[in-house]
Amino acid sequence: MKTISKFSVLSVMGALAIFFAVVSGCNEDPTNNPVYIDNPNVSSYDSIWVEEDSITTSFTGINLLTGSTVISTDGSRDCSLNDQNNAGINFFLQNGETFNNLLPPGYEIRFFRVDPNMTVQSYDTLSRIYGTGQDTLRPIDFTENGTEAWGYFTAPLLIGSSAPVYCFWLKGRKDAIPSSKNVYGILQPREATDRDPNNVYGYRMSFRVRINTNGENDFREQILSTE
Repeated sequence: MKTISKFSVLSVMGALAIFFAVVSGCNEDPTNNPVYIDNPNVSSYDSIWVEEDSITTSFTGINLLTGSTVISTDGSRDCSLNDQNNAGINFFLQNGETFNNLLPPGYEIRFFRVDPNMTVQSYDTLSRIYGTGQDTLRPIDFTENGTEAWGYFTAPLLIGSSAPVYCFWLKGRKDAIPSSKNVYGILQPREATDRDPNNVYGYRMSFRVRINTNGENDFREQILSTE
């Protein structure tokens, strides 16, 4: 009877091992090694500041489409920092279209509140808004043209503190270019100080903002490359 050498058996086993390794590699599920890319539809702004500094040059307006601060009368603003009755207390974000009847008007904005007191960590991981009862965001979900409907901002607010979160719709941008996509966003106060409490000037605060320019209820900064 012919005997098979130990060397031959080992050679066959080695070849089989290489074969199955190659086949296994060819059939590997790509989700085991996900690749993430920046979400092309989402822009994130970590600190958009506003300040009630003087009667002529206060940078109280926010252009949320570009994430920039503008002066109080700038026509590109979507909202403005304002205080109730010009008393230097009870600050809120007001519709850019109607700021103390000053011209030129800005763009209309609409809000609803997502959470009255969310941690910074929860905001960072907020990818979708589920409070509307729908998977998509709709114009009827945005009930107010300012944040004062849910109370006011006060100082001090320290970086890292829990704070309310709002969802907004840049209605005026859509109205200006009807063929454009809706722009939705989420916003949270980041910090607030007041160097002259209870007086008109001296209040300063900043906001964290993320916007989706593709009309989607999606605020992820990164997505899978296959999406």
